[in-house]
Amino acid sequence: MIMARERVQSAGVFTALSDLLSQVELSGPAPLLLDCGAGTGHYLHQLLDTHPDGRGIALDLSTAGLKRAARHPRILALAWDLWQPLPLHEDSVDLLIDVFAPRNVSEYARVLRPGGAAVVVTPRQGHLAELRDIGLLGMQGEKLDQLLAQMAPAFGVPESTQRVASTVSVDSDLVADLVFMGPAGHHRPHEELRDQAEVAGVSHITVDLDVSLWRG
Repeated sequence: MIMARERVQSAGVFTALSDLLSQVELSGPAPLLLDCGAGTGHYLHQLLDTHPDGRGIALDLSTAGLKRAARHPRILALAWDLWQPLPLHEDSVDLLIDVFAPRNVSEYARVLRPGGAAVVVTPRQGHLAELRDIGLLGMQGEKLDQLLAQMAPAFGVPESTQRVASTVSVDSDLVADLVFMGPAGHHRPHEELRDQAEVAGVSHITVDLDVSLWRG
């Protein structure tokens, strides 16, 4: 699954999201960036390239993903359960990102410094809709509404919510990777997913996301 995710990210499927994340304004020197549910550290790597004086912490349960995240010289990669208290001091984080990961809202509020930014990415109903007949799980309910209700007690209303929408050309191998990296895809052989993608004739996919930002 991690290798599939790495191939998908390297192929530029989520470039529009990366570009938007890199535009988040940070104040002060040497910002500390925290990626909760970092996986391979793809987004954190790109953010640190945007902020050459910054440092990053990647948290995830996947040691395979964290080995890739740790390739960046300014990242500390830690195997961590996000439901546990985060291993950081209060008011220590300048930018916290959460891309499709579980959200420990009270801990996010504790570690985010005043004026810092918390960015959470959630999928919209149309996200990767072309892949549902191939095995990608559908979504239950409106993710943005759930997020806003979850974040409100600690963070209030977001400063902004921006939609990221793009259409990306794909081949059968990339389609198989997109399904395989999901929560149910790894139960099926990669070759089977690729063959099904070829039969279905999927040549493009829809990226459709909400990117919500709060300030501490």
